[in-house]
Amino acid sequence: MFKLSSIRRVTFFASTLLCLPLGVSYAAQLDDVEVAKEFAPYFYLGAKAGQMHYQNACESWSITCERNDLGFGAFAGYQAWQYLGFETAYLDLGEAVAKYSESGVSNTYTGSMKGLELSAITRFSLSENLELFAKAGSFYWDGENRGPNSYHSDSDWAPMLGAGVEYKFSPSWVARLEYQYIDSLGSELIGGSNGHLTTLGISYRFGQSPTKKQPPVAETPAISTEQIPPITAKPVVLPAVTVISLFGFDSSELSNPDALTPVIERLTQFPTAIANIKGYTDSKGSAGYNQALSERRAQAVADYLIAAGVKAEQIEVHGYGEQSPVTKNDAPEHRYKNRRVTVHIQSTTSEMKPEI
Repeated sequence: MFKLSSIRRVTFFASTLLCLPLGVSYAAQLDDVEVAKEFAPYFYLGAKAGQMHYQNACESWSITCERNDLGFGAFAGYQAWQYLGFETAYLDLGEAVAKYSESGVSNTYTGSMKGLELSAITRFSLSENLELFAKAGSFYWDGENRGPNSYHSDSDWAPMLGAGVEYKFSPSWVARLEYQYIDSLGSELIGGSNGHLTTLGISYRFGQSPTKKQPPVAETPAISTEQIPPITAKPVVLPAVTVISLFGFDSSELSNPDALTPVIERLTQFPTAIANIKGYTDSKGSAGYNQALSERRAQAVADYLIAAGVKAEQIEVHGYGEQSPVTKNDAPEHRYKNRRVTVHIQSTTSEMKPEI
Protein backbone atom coordinates (compact mmCIF):
# COMPACT_ATOMS: atom_id res chain seq x y z
CA MET A 1 0.00 0.00 0.00
CA PHE A 2 2.76 2.46 0.92
CA LYS A 3 4.97 3.90 -1.81
CA LEU A 4 8.70 3.88 -0.97
CA SER A 5 10.52 7.23 -0.59
CA SER A 6 13.35 7.88 -3.05
CA ILE A 7 15.71 8.54 -0.13
CA ARG A 8 15.67 5.64 2.33
CA ARG A 9 17.50 7.41 5.16
CA VAL A 10 19.02 10.81 5.75
CA THR A 11 21.22 9.69 8.62
CA PHE A 12 23.85 12.39 8.33
CA PHE A 13 21.22 15.14 8.14
CA ALA A 14 19.38 13.83 11.20
CA SER A 15 22.60 13.35 13.17
CA THR A 16 23.58 16.95 12.48
CA LEU A 17 20.20 18.25 13.66
CA LEU A 18 20.42 16.09 16.78
CA CYS A 19 23.48 18.11 17.77
CA LEU A 20 21.75 21.49 17.40
CA PRO A 21 20.00 21.49 20.81
CA LEU A 22 23.30 20.53 22.48
CA GLY A 23 25.12 23.36 20.71
CA VAL A 24 22.46 25.93 21.57
CA SER A 25 22.45 24.83 25.21
CA TYR A 26 26.24 25.01 25.51
CA ALA A 27 26.44 28.46 23.91
CA ALA A 28 23.67 29.82 26.12
CA GLN A 29 25.39 28.58 29.25
CA LEU A 30 28.65 30.19 28.19
CA ASP A 31 26.88 33.54 27.71
CA ASP A 32 25.11 33.46 31.09
CA VAL A 33 26.25 30.90 33.65
CA GLU A 34 24.01 32.40 36.33
CA VAL A 35 20.83 31.43 34.42
CA ALA A 36 21.78 27.76 34.62
CA LYS A 37 22.28 28.05 38.37
CA GLU A 38 18.76 29.38 38.90
CA PHE A 39 17.02 26.85 36.62
CA ALA A 40 15.42 23.86 38.38
CA PRO A 41 15.21 20.61 36.29
CA TYR A 42 11.80 18.98 36.03
CA PHE A 43 9.98 15.90 34.70
CA TYR A 44 6.76 16.13 32.70
CA LEU A 45 4.06 13.82 31.32
CA GLY A 46 1.51 14.51 28.61
CA ALA A 47 -0.80 13.33 25.86
CA LYS A 48 -1.54 14.62 22.36
CA ALA A 49 -3.77 13.95 19.36
CA GLY A 50 -4.22 15.35 15.86
CA GLN A 51 -3.90 14.58 12.14
CA MET A 52 -1.41 12.19 10.58
CA HIS A 53 -0.68 12.67 6.86
CA TYR A 54 1.13 9.92 4.91
CA GLN A 55 2.99 11.60 2.05
CA ASN A 56 3.23 9.50 -1.17
CA ALA A 57 1.32 6.72 0.56
CA CYS A 58 -0.21 5.14 -2.55
CA GLU A 59 0.90 3.98 -5.95
CA SER A 60 -0.08 6.16 -8.88
CA TRP A 61 -2.42 3.47 -10.22
CA SER A 62 -4.60 3.33 -7.07
CA ILE A 63 -8.35 3.84 -7.50
CA THR A 64 -8.72 5.70 -4.19
CA CYS A 65 -6.19 6.74 -1.56
CA GLU A 66 -6.91 7.97 1.96
CA ARG A 67 -3.67 9.44 3.31
CA ASN A 68 -5.00 11.15 6.46
CA ASP A 69 -6.02 9.62 9.76
CA LEU A 70 -6.11 10.34 13.49
CA GLY A 71 -2.71 10.20 15.18
CA PHE A 72 -2.30 10.23 18.94
CA GLY A 73 0.17 9.37 21.66
CA ALA A 74 1.57 9.90 25.14
CA PHE A 75 4.90 11.50 25.94
CA ALA A 76 7.27 11.99 28.86
CA GLY A 77 10.32 14.17 29.23
CA TYR A 78 13.04 15.53 31.46
CA GLN A 79 14.21 19.16 31.10
CA ALA A 80 17.74 18.75 32.40
CA TRP A 81 18.96 22.29 31.67
CA GLN A 82 17.23 25.52 30.68
CA TYR A 83 17.91 24.99 26.96
CA LEU A 84 18.20 21.19 26.74
CA GLY A 85 15.96 18.28 27.64
CA PHE A 86 15.10 14.77 26.50
CA GLU A 87 11.74 13.35 25.47
CA THR A 88 10.25 9.99 24.61
CA ALA A 89 6.80 9.21 23.24
CA TYR A 90 4.62 6.32 22.15
CA LEU A 91 2.80 7.26 18.94
CA ASP A 92 -0.03 5.59 17.05
CA LEU A 93 0.06 7.11 13.56
CA GLY A 94 -3.22 5.61 12.36
CA GLU A 95 -3.76 4.07 8.92
CA ALA A 96 -3.54 4.82 5.23
CA VAL A 97 -6.04 3.00 3.00
CA ALA A 98 -5.92 2.47 -0.77
CA LYS A 99 -7.96 0.55 -3.34
CA TYR A 100 -6.42 -1.05 -6.43
CA SER A 101 -7.99 -2.76 -9.39
CA GLU A 102 -6.50 -6.27 -9.63
CA SER A 103 -7.79 -8.67 -12.30
CA GLY A 104 -10.98 -6.65 -12.51
CA VAL A 105 -11.55 -6.77 -8.76
CA SER A 106 -11.26 -3.75 -6.44
CA ASN A 107 -9.03 -4.79 -3.52
CA THR A 108 -8.40 -2.73 -0.40
CA TYR A 109 -4.95 -2.49 1.22
CA THR A 110 -4.39 -0.93 4.67
CA GLY A 111 -1.09 0.21 6.12
CA SER A 112 -0.60 1.25 9.75
CA MET A 113 2.28 2.59 11.85
CA LYS A 114 2.98 2.91 15.55
CA GLY A 115 6.13 3.07 17.59
CA LEU A 116 8.48 4.77 20.03
CA GLU A 117 10.06 8.23 19.65
CA LEU A 118 13.38 9.22 21.28
CA SER A 119 14.53 12.84 20.91
CA ALA A 120 16.50 15.78 22.31
CA ILE A 121 14.50 18.98 22.84
CA THR A 122 15.45 22.64 23.27
CA ARG A 123 13.16 25.41 24.56
CA PHE A 124 13.27 29.21 24.18
CA SER A 125 11.13 31.50 26.35
CA LEU A 126 9.21 34.24 24.50
CA SER A 127 7.42 35.58 27.59
CA GLU A 128 6.43 34.53 31.08
CA ASN A 129 3.94 31.96 29.76
CA LEU A 130 4.95 31.28 26.12
CA GLU A 131 7.79 29.04 24.87
CA LEU A 132 9.02 27.83 21.49
CA PHE A 133 10.59 24.38 21.22
CA ALA A 134 12.40 22.27 18.63
CA LYS A 135 13.46 18.66 18.78
CA ALA A 136 15.31 16.05 16.75
CA GLY A 137 15.68 12.32 17.17
CA SER A 138 14.60 8.93 15.87
CA PHE A 139 11.33 7.02 15.64
CA TYR A 140 11.32 3.23 16.01
CA TRP A 141 8.35 2.25 13.86
CA ASP A 142 6.40 -1.00 13.78
CA GLY A 143 4.35 -1.21 10.57
CA GLU A 144 1.83 -3.50 8.94
CA ASN A 145 0.44 -3.86 5.41
CA ARG A 146 -2.79 -5.86 5.11
CA GLY A 147 -4.53 -6.94 1.90
CA PRO A 148 -7.28 -9.40 0.98
CA ASN A 149 -4.78 -12.24 0.59
CA SER A 150 -1.63 -10.89 2.21
CA TYR A 151 -0.16 -9.66 5.47
CA HIS A 152 3.31 -8.21 6.02
CA SER A 153 4.96 -6.48 8.97
CA ASP A 154 8.34 -4.89 9.55
CA SER A 155 10.11 -2.47 11.93
CA ASP A 156 13.13 -0.15 11.88
CA TRP A 157 14.39 3.30 12.87
CA ALA A 158 13.59 6.54 10.99
CA PRO A 159 14.90 10.10 11.59
CA MET A 160 12.43 12.57 13.09
CA LEU A 161 12.26 16.39 13.41
CA GLY A 162 9.71 18.45 15.34
CA ALA A 163 8.85 22.01 16.39
CA GLY A 164 6.04 23.80 18.16
CA VAL A 165 4.86 26.23 20.80
CA GLU A 166 3.81 25.72 24.43
CA TYR A 167 1.59 27.92 26.61
CA LYS A 168 1.57 27.68 30.41
CA PHE A 169 -1.92 27.95 31.91
CA SER A 170 -0.26 27.61 35.32
CA PRO A 171 3.25 26.73 36.53
CA SER A 172 2.40 23.02 36.12
CA TRP A 173 -0.20 22.72 33.30
CA VAL A 174 1.03 23.40 29.75
CA ALA A 175 -0.77 23.28 26.39
CA ARG A 176 1.21 22.27 23.28
CA LEU A 177 0.83 22.74 19.51
CA GLU A 178 3.33 20.53 17.66
CA TYR A 179 4.38 19.49 14.15
CA GLN A 180 6.59 16.42 13.48
CA TYR A 181 8.21 15.15 10.29
CA ILE A 182 9.27 11.49 10.11
CA ASP A 183 11.39 10.56 7.10
CA SER A 184 11.16 7.21 5.30
CA LEU A 185 8.60 5.26 7.31
CA GLY A 186 8.32 1.68 6.06
CA SER A 187 10.54 -0.68 4.08
CA GLU A 188 10.77 -2.68 0.84
CA LEU A 189 8.58 -5.34 2.45
CA ILE A 190 5.61 -3.22 3.45
CA GLY A 191 6.17 -0.09 1.35
CA GLY A 192 7.21 3.33 2.56
CA SER A 193 6.07 6.90 3.10
CA ASN A 194 7.09 10.17 4.76
CA GLY A 195 5.00 11.13 7.79
CA HIS A 196 3.61 14.55 8.80
CA LEU A 197 1.99 14.62 12.26
CA THR A 198 0.27 17.78 13.63
CA THR A 199 -1.14 17.56 17.17
CA LEU A 200 -2.58 19.45 20.10
CA GLY A 201 -1.55 18.25 23.54
CA ILE A 202 -1.41 18.97 27.24
CA SER A 203 1.25 18.12 29.80
CA TYR A 204 1.91 18.35 33.52
CA ARG A 205 5.27 19.56 34.83
CA PHE A 206 6.20 18.15 38.24
CA GLY A 207 7.65 20.32 40.99
CA GLN A 208 6.57 23.63 39.42
CA SER A 209 4.29 25.02 42.15
CA PRO A 210 4.66 28.77 42.82
CA THR A 211 6.07 28.19 46.30
CA LYS A 212 8.91 26.10 44.89
CA LYS A 213 9.76 28.51 42.11
CA GLN A 214 10.26 31.57 44.30
CA PRO A 215 13.34 32.14 46.47
CA PRO A 216 12.84 32.37 50.24
CA VAL A 217 10.95 35.56 50.97
CA ALA A 218 12.77 37.80 53.42
CA GLU A 219 11.08 40.31 55.65
CA THR A 220 10.13 43.28 53.49
CA PRO A 221 12.02 46.26 54.89
CA ALA A 222 10.09 49.40 55.63
CA ILE A 223 11.98 52.63 56.19
CA SER A 224 10.90 55.69 58.13
CA THR A 225 7.75 54.27 59.67
CA GLU A 226 7.28 57.30 61.93
CA GLN A 227 3.85 57.88 63.42
CA ILE A 228 1.61 60.35 61.59
CA PRO A 229 1.27 63.46 63.78
CA PRO A 230 -1.88 63.81 65.85
CA ILE A 231 -4.67 66.13 64.80
CA THR A 232 -3.79 69.72 65.60
CA ALA A 233 -4.92 73.16 64.56
CA LYS A 234 -1.32 74.27 64.12
CA PRO A 235 0.73 73.56 60.94
CA VAL A 236 1.67 69.86 60.85
CA VAL A 237 5.12 68.66 59.77
CA LEU A 238 4.64 65.43 57.85
CA PRO A 239 7.79 63.29 57.90
CA ALA A 240 8.81 61.50 54.72
CA VAL A 241 7.54 57.96 54.23
CA THR A 242 9.50 55.45 52.17
CA VAL A 243 8.46 51.82 51.69
CA ILE A 244 10.21 49.12 49.65
CA SER A 245 8.33 46.09 48.30
CA LEU A 246 10.32 43.15 46.88
CA PHE A 247 9.18 40.78 44.10
CA GLY A 248 9.80 37.20 43.02
CA PHE A 249 11.76 36.36 39.86
CA ASP A 250 9.96 37.49 36.65
CA SER A 251 6.87 38.34 38.74
CA SER A 252 4.77 41.46 39.22
CA GLU A 253 2.69 39.98 42.06
CA LEU A 254 2.91 41.72 45.45
CA SER A 255 4.63 39.44 47.98
CA ASN A 256 3.96 41.53 51.12
CA PRO A 257 1.17 44.12 50.61
CA ASP A 258 0.99 44.81 54.37
CA ALA A 259 4.19 46.86 54.05
CA LEU A 260 2.16 49.48 52.13
CA THR A 261 -0.08 50.25 55.14
CA PRO A 262 1.87 53.43 56.19
CA VAL A 263 1.58 54.73 52.61
CA ILE A 264 -2.19 54.11 52.49
CA GLU A 265 -2.70 55.85 55.84
CA ARG A 266 -0.71 58.94 54.77
CA LEU A 267 -2.39 59.28 51.38
CA THR A 268 -5.95 58.75 52.60
CA GLN A 269 -5.58 61.12 55.60
CA PHE A 270 -3.75 63.82 53.62
CA PRO A 271 -5.30 64.03 50.13
CA THR A 272 -2.71 66.59 48.95
CA ALA A 273 0.18 64.15 49.56
CA ILE A 274 1.74 62.58 46.45
CA ALA A 275 3.33 59.10 46.29
CA ASN A 276 6.18 58.57 43.80
CA ILE A 277 6.25 54.87 42.80
CA LYS A 278 9.39 53.56 41.09
CA GLY A 279 9.72 49.98 39.75
CA TYR A 280 13.00 48.11 39.16
CA THR A 281 14.23 44.65 38.07
CA ASP A 282 17.40 42.62 38.29
CA SER A 283 19.66 42.24 35.23
CA LYS A 284 18.22 38.95 33.97
CA GLY A 285 16.57 39.15 30.53
CA SER A 286 16.67 41.80 27.83
CA ALA A 287 16.59 45.52 28.65
CA GLY A 288 13.26 45.94 26.85
CA TYR A 289 11.61 43.08 28.71
CA ASN A 290 12.94 44.32 32.07
CA GLN A 291 11.67 47.85 31.37
CA ALA A 292 8.15 46.52 30.78
CA LEU A 293 8.40 44.26 33.87
CA SER A 294 9.45 47.20 36.08
CA GLU A 295 6.45 49.21 34.84
CA ARG A 296 4.11 46.28 35.61
CA ARG A 297 5.53 46.03 39.14
CA ALA A 298 5.10 49.75 39.79
CA GLN A 299 1.55 49.62 38.37
CA ALA A 300 0.73 46.62 40.59
CA VAL A 301 1.58 48.72 43.66
CA ALA A 302 -0.45 51.66 42.28
CA ASP A 303 -3.47 49.41 41.64
CA TYR A 304 -3.25 48.07 45.19
CA LEU A 305 -3.21 51.61 46.64
CA ILE A 306 -6.18 52.69 44.51
CA ALA A 307 -8.13 49.59 45.57
CA ALA A 308 -7.43 50.58 49.19
CA GLY A 309 -9.06 54.00 48.67
CA VAL A 310 -6.18 56.19 47.48
CA LYS A 311 -7.05 58.71 44.75
CA ALA A 312 -5.42 58.12 41.37
CA GLU A 313 -4.23 61.75 41.17
CA GLN A 314 -2.11 61.17 44.30
CA ILE A 315 0.02 58.56 42.52
CA GLU A 316 2.96 58.91 40.10
CA VAL A 317 4.17 55.67 38.46
CA HIS A 318 7.59 55.14 36.86
CA GLY A 319 9.52 52.10 35.63
CA TYR A 320 13.32 52.07 35.42
CA GLY A 321 14.04 48.47 34.38
CA GLU A 322 17.43 47.20 35.56
CA GLN A 323 18.80 50.70 36.27
CA SER A 324 20.08 51.82 39.72
CA PRO A 325 20.59 48.42 41.41
CA VAL A 326 20.99 48.59 45.19
CA THR A 327 23.56 45.78 45.02
CA LYS A 328 25.43 43.74 42.42
CA ASN A 329 23.47 41.24 40.29
CA ASP A 330 26.05 38.51 40.95
CA ALA A 331 24.06 36.12 43.17
CA PRO A 332 20.38 35.12 43.63
CA GLU A 333 20.15 36.80 47.05
CA HIS A 334 21.55 40.06 45.60
CA ARG A 335 19.29 40.02 42.55
CA TYR A 336 16.31 39.50 44.85
CA LYS A 337 17.02 42.87 46.52
CA ASN A 338 17.09 44.56 43.10
CA ARG A 339 13.61 43.24 42.17
CA ARG A 340 11.84 46.04 44.02
CA VAL A 341 9.37 48.90 43.99
CA THR A 342 10.01 51.99 46.14
CA VAL A 343 7.15 54.22 47.29
CA HIS A 344 8.23 57.65 48.54
CA ILE A 345 6.16 60.50 49.99
CA GLN A 346 8.15 63.69 50.59
CA SER A 347 8.24 65.45 53.94
CA THR A 348 5.92 68.46 53.84
CA THR A 349 4.23 70.97 56.15
CA SER A 350 0.46 70.74 56.03
CA GLU A 351 -1.96 73.44 57.14
CA MET A 352 -4.88 71.06 57.04
CA LYS A 353 -6.01 68.40 59.43
CA PRO A 354 -5.98 64.78 58.32
CA GLU A 355 -9.29 63.40 57.07
CA ILE A 356 -11.09 61.18 59.52
